[in-house]
Amino acid sequence: MKVHWAVEVAGTGLHVPRGVVTNADFAQRLDTSNEWILQRTGIRERRIADPDESTLTMAAAASREALQAAALTPQDLDLIICATITPDYQLPSTACLLQAELGCGWIPAFDLSAACSGFVWAMIAGAQYVHAGLARTVLVVGSETLTRITDMEDRGTAVLFGDGAGAAILRASTDARREILAVQQGADGARGMLIAIPGGGARHPASTRTVAERMHYMKMQGREVYKFAVTQMHQVIHSTAQEAGISLDDVKLIIPHQSNLRIIESACAKAGFPLDRVVINIDRFGNTSSASVGIGFHEARRDGRIAAGDLVMLVAFGAGLTWGSMLLRI
Repeated sequence: MKVHWAVEVAGTGLHVPRGVVTNADFAQRLDTSNEWILQRTGIRERRIADPDESTLTMAAAASREALQAAALTPQDLDLIICATITPDYQLPSTACLLQAELGCGWIPAFDLSAACSGFVWAMIAGAQYVHAGLARTVLVVGSETLTRITDMEDRGTAVLFGDGAGAAILRASTDARREILAVQQGADGARGMLIAIPGGGARHPASTRTVAERMHYMKMQGREVYKFAVTQMHQVIHSTAQEAGISLDDVKLIIPHQSNLRIIESACAKAGFPLDRVVINIDRFGNTSSASVGIGFHEARRDGRIAAGDLVMLVAFGAGLTWGSMLLRI
């Protein structure tokens, strides 16, 4: 959808745990090897939260860095949106706890559950609040402690996921050249169970059976998810640019969800977009779900890969099945 939202990113931040788990660590206890993991995923290592860390503590650390980058205080915020599938509690929302942790006023705060698409969806939601005049300054954060819902005995999923958080501050543009040009969102619920945590919800409440059957861990049909992701990613890249009325050649950088290096490479090849203009950090962080686009966005800004006037596209896809994109001029 083509839009003209006078909304800018005032600051970004990230937090990743200190603990590092390498492919060699997995090879010591699972039937796998560094070469097997690297060839199939592009991952060399991932971060794992310490026992005293959680989705909330990582969200708070990333948010404070974003506020500092924007030269703002928690009292300047009007809204908090936290994208996560690993909240600290079922109730209350992590966003409400984050409001208290940061020391904000009694501003609205809510969680958004769209899995790996979560940060992009939260950015779209936050930008609409600003565009509609319902908020002046919005904190968007994606934070995940995925290692706590990952079956570490399952070779197919254990090696994929890591923990971390990425945050961004949205506000009305202070420069007319900074705007959001196009957004996309979609979902295919018929394929929702391709990635799922079967236990713990209202359908299968926690019980000795759900624990014994390891139903509280993420289950994924990897081959079907791979095919969906490659197809959807390259289609979304093309259609987002087309709807905005720009050429992909004009896009300075694409920041995709870091699901699998082969997915990113295949999708960009189909779209005809060069990999040297794509943010790739999956080798260092693994798949951090809703945190991954936010982490990549912050690294791109921090490392000087984007500058004023550049067109940047955020692209994500994940459980639900969901997908989303945002094209913005920095």
